[in-house]
Amino acid sequence: MKIHFGCGNSKASGYVGVDIVNLNDVDIVHDLNIFPYPFESDVAKEILLINILEHLSNTIAVMEECWRICKNDALVKIQVPYYNGPGASQDPTHVRFFTENSFDYFTPDGYTQLSHYNYYTTARFHILNIKPEQRKFLYLLPQKYQWFLAHHLATVHGLTVLLSAVK
Repeated sequence: MKIHFGCGNSKASGYVGVDIVNLNDVDIVHDLNIFPYPFESDVAKEILLINILEHLSNTIAVMEECWRICKNDALVKIQVPYYNGPGASQDPTHVRFFTENSFDYFTPDGYTQLSHYNYYTTARFHILNIKPEQRKFLYLLPQKYQWFLAHHLATVHGLTVLLSAVK
């Protein structure tokens, strides 16, 4: 099973679409701020959270639900606005902001420098990739310079994060 949470009218092909509003692409109407989600444990091989996580009030609970629903090694693809990008704070429906380190808190012990703060949740993911959404010429720079510019000149507008569930 592949699940697209917050799909709206843009459900990815081959996915079960979940959204709070009953639109044409929505297969299951559910408020993603209400837990548990209407899925059994260990059923998903892939989950999409495309520009939805920043709208939800409890990031930890959402990540725990995704982890519960995922099979071992299932992929979770997340797109979120970057904390200091213009889209992060201008949208009045955004309740959370994200950096390249935000998902470190869901990693296994010793996986990242911040994984020792993972004690408030049992949800664990490996971070497979974090891609900054920025102007193409910036990708030519070494990654440490990309993040430096992101923090100081707001050159990154969003993040695409690829996680793998660890069970």
